[in-house]
Amino acid sequence: MNGKVKRANGRLRSSLLGGVFLALSIAAGAGAATYAPPAAPVSIDALAQYASLEGLTISPDGKHIAGLVAVKGQQWPVISIWDTSDLSKAPVWIPSATQRIDGVGFFSNDKIYFLTEQPITGYDGRPTFIRKLYYADLDGRNIDEPFKITGTLNKDIRDQLERGASATVFNANLYDADRVLMETIDPESLVQKVFELDIKTGRTRTVALGSDKMSYLSEGVDLATGDLMIRASVELVGEDYWYKVYIKDKATGQWIYHPRLSYPFKDRRTINILGYDTDPSKLVVATDLKSDHAQVYDYDIKSQAFSDEPLFANDKYDVGVRFHIDRAKRETDIFTVVVHGPSDTVAYLDDKWAGIQKSLKAAFPGKSVYLNANRDTLEKAVVTVDAPDYPTEYYLYADGKLVKIGGERPWIDPKTLGKAEFVTFKARDGLEIPAFVTYPAGWTPDQGPVPLVVMPHGGPWARDEFEWDPTGWPQFFATRGIAVIQPQYRGSTGWGYKLWTAGDKEWGKKMSDDNDDAAAYLVARGVADPRRMAIFGYSYGGFAAMAASVRPNSPYKCAIAGAGVSSLERIGNLWGDDHLQRDIQGRTVDGMDPLKNVAKANIPIMLFHGDHDRQADTDHSRMFYAAMKAAGKDIEYHEIKGMWHTIPWHVDWQQQSLGYMQDYLKSPKCGLMQ
Repeated sequence: MNGKVKRANGRLRSSLLGGVFLALSIAAGAGAATYAPPAAPVSIDALAQYASLEGLTISPDGKHIAGLVAVKGQQWPVISIWDTSDLSKAPVWIPSATQRIDGVGFFSNDKIYFLTEQPITGYDGRPTFIRKLYYADLDGRNIDEPFKITGTLNKDIRDQLERGASATVFNANLYDADRVLMETIDPESLVQKVFELDIKTGRTRTVALGSDKMSYLSEGVDLATGDLMIRASVELVGEDYWYKVYIKDKATGQWIYHPRLSYPFKDRRTINILGYDTDPSKLVVATDLKSDHAQVYDYDIKSQAFSDEPLFANDKYDVGVRFHIDRAKRETDIFTVVVHGPSDTVAYLDDKWAGIQKSLKAAFPGKSVYLNANRDTLEKAVVTVDAPDYPTEYYLYADGKLVKIGGERPWIDPKTLGKAEFVTFKARDGLEIPAFVTYPAGWTPDQGPVPLVVMPHGGPWARDEFEWDPTGWPQFFATRGIAVIQPQYRGSTGWGYKLWTAGDKEWGKKMSDDNDDAAAYLVARGVADPRRMAIFGYSYGGFAAMAASVRPNSPYKCAIAGAGVSSLERIGNLWGDDHLQRDIQGRTVDGMDPLKNVAKANIPIMLFHGDHDRQADTDHSRMFYAAMKAAGKDIEYHEIKGMWHTIPWHVDWQQQSLGYMQDYLKSPKCGLMQ
C-alpha cells in the first residue's frame, strides 16, 4: 500500500459520512391514532446484567480472538480466547475468583494482558478502587504483574502499585514484538515513569523519568529503538501556563523546542501529535489552528512547519487517522482516515480493505461497522456492528467470509427498540446545537406527542456517540414510551472549537439553556408533550439536572440527578494550589451554583449516587440533599453501596439505579411512565 499516493486525492468531505439516520416527518396536527407504550419494555435485568460477550480483539497473527464472556456460575465475566481457524471449538476460559476483569488485549501472538478492578482505601481513608494490569499466556498460565519479577526500581514500582499507581500500556507497537513500553503515574507527585517490559522474561528496565512539569508522549516513540523522542512540559510564561513540545535531535541528542506545536492552555487549541509519518522526518498532527474542526497535517520536524494544505479534512467534523505498523518491513503508514461525525466513519486507504468495508456496510445498512484487522498479515478482522437501536454484535472476517461470534445482549430484540435520529437545532441565541433523539418504541408521528426525557451527557468536556449506549439509558426510556433527546450543549467537545468554548463560565446558565431549548425543539416538532417532560443526567449531567431544579420557570415536571456535582465552589476548592488545573478548566467552571440556589427550587428532584464515588464525590449529593431538605423542598436521595463513578458497573448497581429511576418516573411527582 502506498499511503502517499492515496492521500494525493486530498480533502475528505461530508460525502464520507455515510451514516443512515432516521428522517421522521412530523405532520402538522395529531392524527387519530394514539400511542401506547410497549406492554413488555426491555427489562431492567436485560440492561443491567453483564454482556454476553464484549471487547473482542484479534491477535497480531490473526490466529486468536480474545474478549470477555459472561459465564453461568461465575461471579463476573471471564476472559475467553477463540481459535480463529475453528470457531466451533470450545474457547479457553480464564476466570478470576478475586477480581473483576474489565478489559483484555494482546501483547503479542502468545501473550495477553488484562485489566482488573481492585477496591482500595484512598489516601483520605475513604473507599475507592484502582485498575491493575496483568499479563499471561494464552492458556491462562503464568499470570504476572509487570515489574514483579526483577528490574530497575521494582520495589519502588511495587510500593506505587500498592498506593494506587497502576501500570498501563504506554506503547505496544515497537518493531520488536517481545518488548512493550509501560508507564506508571505516581498518585501523589503525578510524575511519569516509563519502563520497557520484556514479555518473554518479565524483566524490566527504566526508559525515562518525567517530572512534575514534564512527561513523554507515547506517539513520539522511535518504534525501531524504543527511544522516547518527544516530550511536553508545562511552563509559566508571564501569567499564563503553556503546553510546550520538545523533540529530540537524533544527531546531537539535544531537546529542541517547537513553538508551532505549543500553545497557552487558555487558548485550548487542538494540536494532537498522532505519530510519525512513513517519512520519519515528519509528524502527522491533527489540529484546529486553521479551522473550527481538527484537520490532519504533515509537520516537518527540521523546518518546524506544517504542510500548506491538510492531508485530510472534513467540512463539518474533526478528522483523525490510524496507522498500520508493519513489523516485518519495520515501517509505519497511515491505514485509515476517521471522520468523527455523529458516529465515526472510517475510510481505508488500502484498496483491499476499502472494498471489504464497503461490502460490509452494504450488508448492515444503517449500522456502524468497524473492522479490527490483525496487524501482522492484514488477512483477518474482528468486525463490530452496532447502532443506537442495535446492541453490539461481533463477527470474524476471514477468507472473504463473515462468521458471527455473538452479541453483547442477544436477549434484546432490536425490533422492540426505539429508533434514533441525529438532528441539529438552534439555541435561543442562534448557536447550532447537535443532538441525538431516540423515539419511543413503535411510535409514529401521527400518534401525537409523548413524554420526554432530556439527557445531557457527563463531562462536560465530552460528547455522546450515535451508537449503542452501554448504559442502556436511552432504550430504557424509549421502550417505556418516553422520547429521549441528548443535546450536545455548548461546552461539549468533539463538535468544533466554537461550540466547545461557548460553554466557558456558563454552567447552569447558557449550557442549561441549551437543554431547555432541546426540549422546546421537540415540543415544536410535535414529538414532546410539554406537560410531561423531565431531565435526567449523570456526572456533569447530574449537575445539569440539579441546576434545572433550581432555575426559574423550569420546563420540566421533575428531575433525576445521578452522581451529580452540586457545588461549583467545592470544585474550585479541590484544586487548591494547583494553578495548572485552574488555568486549564478552572477558567471555564463558573456560572450558577445549584447549592447556593436551593431556595429557588421549583420542581421535585431525585438523586442517586455511589458511596465509593471519588470522581464526582458523593459529598455533592449529600450536601444538596441536606440543603434542599432544610429549605423544605421536594427531594429524594438514594445512596448505592459500593458503587463508583465510571462504567463498567456491577449488575446490582445498575439494577438499583434503574429501579429508582423507574419508580420515580411512575410516581405522581413525575407521571411520565405508566
